[in-house]
Amino acid sequence: MRKYLYFFLAIVFFSCNKTDSFIEEKSESVNEDFLKLVNKARSEGRKCGTQHFAPTSPVSWNSDLEKAAYLHSKDMFENKYFSHVSKNGVEPSTRILAQNYLFKSFAENIYAASGFSPTPEEIIIQWVNSPTHCANIMTPNFKDMGIGGYQNHWTQLFGSK
Repeated sequence: MRKYLYFFLAIVFFSCNKTDSFIEEKSESVNEDFLKLVNKARSEGRKCGTQHFAPTSPVSWNSDLEKAAYLHSKDMFENKYFSHVSKNGVEPSTRILAQNYLFKSFAENIYAASGFSPTPEEIIIQWVNSPTHCANIMTPNFKDMGIGGYQNHWTQLFGSK
Protein backbone atom coordinates (compact mmCIF):
# COMPACT_ATOMS: atom_id res chain seq x y z
CA MET A 1 0.00 0.00 0.00
CA ARG A 2 2.80 2.38 0.89
CA LYS A 3 4.40 1.79 -2.52
CA TYR A 4 1.19 2.90 -4.26
CA LEU A 5 0.92 6.01 -2.07
CA TYR A 6 4.47 7.10 -3.04
CA PHE A 7 3.71 6.39 -6.69
CA PHE A 8 0.49 8.45 -6.52
CA LEU A 9 2.24 11.37 -4.78
CA ALA A 10 5.02 11.33 -7.37
CA ILE A 11 2.49 11.50 -10.21
CA VAL A 12 0.63 14.38 -8.55
CA PHE A 13 3.87 16.27 -7.85
CA PHE A 14 5.25 15.95 -11.37
CA SER A 15 1.94 16.68 -13.10
CA CYS A 16 1.36 19.82 -11.00
CA ASN A 17 4.91 20.99 -11.51
CA LYS A 18 4.51 21.32 -15.30
CA THR A 19 4.08 24.88 -16.63
CA ASP A 20 3.54 26.55 -19.97
CA SER A 21 6.44 28.89 -19.31
CA PHE A 22 9.48 29.54 -21.44
CA ILE A 23 11.74 27.94 -18.83
CA GLU A 24 10.95 24.68 -17.14
CA GLU A 25 13.48 24.63 -14.33
CA LYS A 26 15.25 27.17 -12.18
CA SER A 27 18.88 27.70 -13.01
CA GLU A 28 21.65 28.90 -10.76
CA SER A 29 21.80 32.46 -12.06
CA VAL A 30 19.74 35.14 -13.74
CA ASN A 31 22.18 35.16 -16.67
CA GLU A 32 21.59 31.46 -17.23
CA ASP A 33 17.83 32.04 -17.06
CA PHE A 34 18.01 34.77 -19.69
CA LEU A 35 20.23 32.67 -21.93
CA LYS A 36 17.94 29.63 -21.67
CA LEU A 37 14.85 31.73 -22.40
CA VAL A 38 16.37 33.43 -25.44
CA ASN A 39 17.77 30.19 -26.83
CA LYS A 40 14.44 28.43 -26.30
CA ALA A 41 12.71 31.18 -28.31
CA ARG A 42 15.38 30.94 -31.03
CA SER A 43 15.05 27.15 -31.21
CA GLU A 44 11.29 27.31 -31.79
CA GLY A 45 11.14 29.92 -34.49
CA ARG A 46 8.36 32.48 -34.44
CA LYS A 47 6.50 35.27 -36.14
CA CYS A 48 7.68 38.74 -35.13
CA GLY A 49 5.05 41.13 -36.42
CA THR A 50 4.86 40.32 -40.14
CA GLN A 51 8.30 38.64 -40.28
CA HIS A 52 8.61 34.88 -39.99
CA PHE A 53 11.77 33.47 -38.43
CA ALA A 54 12.73 29.83 -38.73
CA PRO A 55 14.34 28.13 -35.75
CA THR A 56 17.94 29.23 -35.48
CA SER A 57 21.14 28.46 -33.61
CA PRO A 58 21.63 29.42 -29.97
CA VAL A 59 23.58 32.45 -28.83
CA SER A 60 26.38 32.32 -26.26
CA TRP A 61 26.72 34.55 -23.23
CA ASN A 62 29.30 37.29 -23.68
CA SER A 63 30.62 39.17 -20.65
CA ASP A 64 31.71 42.20 -22.73
CA LEU A 65 28.15 42.64 -24.02
CA GLU A 66 26.86 42.04 -20.49
CA LYS A 67 29.05 44.85 -19.10
CA ALA A 68 28.01 47.29 -21.85
CA ALA A 69 24.36 46.38 -21.19
CA TYR A 70 24.72 46.80 -17.43
CA LEU A 71 26.38 50.19 -17.77
CA HIS A 72 23.59 51.41 -20.06
CA SER A 73 20.88 50.16 -17.69
CA LYS A 74 22.61 51.89 -14.78
CA ASP A 75 22.98 55.12 -16.77
CA MET A 76 19.29 55.09 -17.76
CA PHE A 77 18.25 54.67 -14.13
CA GLU A 78 20.65 57.22 -12.67
CA ASN A 79 19.95 59.86 -15.32
CA LYS A 80 16.21 59.19 -15.53
CA TYR A 81 15.71 58.40 -19.21
CA PHE A 82 14.67 55.45 -21.35
CA SER A 83 16.36 55.39 -24.74
CA HIS A 84 18.93 53.56 -26.83
CA VAL A 85 20.95 56.78 -26.98
CA SER A 86 22.20 58.19 -23.69
CA LYS A 87 21.48 61.75 -22.59
CA ASN A 88 25.01 62.72 -23.60
CA GLY A 89 24.60 61.18 -27.08
CA VAL A 90 26.37 57.83 -26.60
CA GLU A 91 24.94 55.21 -28.96
CA PRO A 92 24.91 51.42 -28.48
CA SER A 93 27.78 50.89 -30.93
CA THR A 94 30.04 53.16 -28.89
CA ARG A 95 29.13 51.40 -25.63
CA ILE A 96 29.82 48.00 -27.17
CA LEU A 97 33.17 49.02 -28.65
CA ALA A 98 34.17 50.56 -25.30
CA GLN A 99 34.01 47.03 -23.86
CA ASN A 100 36.32 45.70 -26.59
CA TYR A 101 33.63 43.79 -28.43
CA LEU A 102 34.59 44.33 -32.06
CA PHE A 103 31.33 43.55 -33.82
CA LYS A 104 30.23 43.03 -37.40
CA SER A 105 26.62 43.55 -36.38
CA PHE A 106 24.68 44.21 -33.18
CA ALA A 107 21.20 44.92 -31.83
CA GLU A 108 19.87 46.26 -28.56
CA ASN A 109 16.64 45.76 -26.62
CA ILE A 110 15.77 47.82 -23.55
CA TYR A 111 13.12 47.35 -20.87
CA ALA A 112 12.08 49.20 -17.71
CA ALA A 113 9.60 48.22 -15.03
CA SER A 114 7.92 50.44 -12.50
CA GLY A 115 6.32 49.23 -9.29
CA PHE A 116 7.46 45.61 -9.54
CA SER A 117 10.56 43.52 -10.11
CA PRO A 118 10.11 41.44 -13.27
CA THR A 119 11.48 37.95 -13.65
CA PRO A 120 13.71 37.11 -16.62
CA GLU A 121 10.73 35.25 -18.09
CA GLU A 122 8.45 38.30 -17.84
CA ILE A 123 11.08 40.46 -19.57
CA ILE A 124 11.68 37.99 -22.40
CA ILE A 125 7.92 37.55 -22.91
CA GLN A 126 7.58 41.32 -23.37
CA TRP A 127 10.44 41.37 -25.87
CA VAL A 128 9.19 38.41 -27.95
CA ASN A 129 5.73 39.99 -28.07
CA SER A 130 7.16 43.18 -29.59
CA PRO A 131 7.93 42.82 -33.33
CA THR A 132 11.22 44.77 -33.34
CA HIS A 133 12.53 43.28 -30.10
CA CYS A 134 11.47 39.82 -31.22
CA ALA A 135 13.31 40.26 -34.54
CA ASN A 136 16.48 41.14 -32.62
CA ILE A 137 16.14 37.96 -30.57
CA MET A 138 15.49 35.83 -33.65
CA THR A 139 18.12 37.27 -36.04
CA PRO A 140 20.16 34.22 -37.06
CA ASN A 141 23.51 35.95 -37.58
CA PHE A 142 23.81 36.96 -33.91
CA LYS A 143 26.13 34.61 -32.05
CA ASP A 144 26.60 36.40 -28.71
CA MET A 145 24.34 38.00 -26.13
CA GLY A 146 24.67 39.84 -22.86
CA ILE A 147 22.02 41.31 -20.59
CA GLY A 148 22.59 43.76 -17.78
CA GLY A 149 20.04 45.04 -15.31
CA TYR A 150 20.10 47.82 -12.78
CA GLN A 151 17.15 48.90 -10.60
CA ASN A 152 14.50 47.42 -12.92
CA HIS A 153 16.11 48.81 -16.07
CA TRP A 154 17.33 46.11 -18.45
CA THR A 155 19.45 46.20 -21.60
CA GLN A 156 19.95 43.22 -23.90
CA LEU A 157 22.75 43.30 -26.47
CA PHE A 158 23.29 40.90 -29.35
CA GLY A 159 26.35 40.78 -31.51
CA SER A 160 28.40 38.87 -34.01
CA LYS A 161 32.09 39.29 -34.72
